[in-house]
Amino acid sequence: MQKSILLLAAAALPAAFLLACATTRSPAAAKVQEADATMVAGCTYLGEVSGTSGWGGLAASTGIENARNQALDQAARKGATHVVWNALAGGWSPSVSGKAYHCPPAPTPTPK
Repeated sequence: MQKSILLLAAAALPAAFLLACATTRSPAAAKVQEADATMVAGCTYLGEVSGTSGWGGLAASTGIENARNQALDQAARKGATHVVWNALAGGWSPSVSGKAYHCPPAPTPTPK
């Protein structure tokens, strides 16, 4: 019984550590929408954004999320409303790259 408790604790500790190392999106980055090329057809291109993370291998999903958050923060600083991803790479050195766009707000319908 004690051995199984120790094994469970040994397995849970690294998982908790990895979750604690995941970054969260800033309020500005949370407003940037992930899009595809058709969604940004009438928008202004602002430039490239990218992100990297040292969390790879078994923690690649955390690494990709951290890299994505970094790129979305860059996009927000450029004034972007949307990002179209060029590449998302996991593995031992997670990285992302994309194009930032500023799209005009959708027109609000006028009441009839």
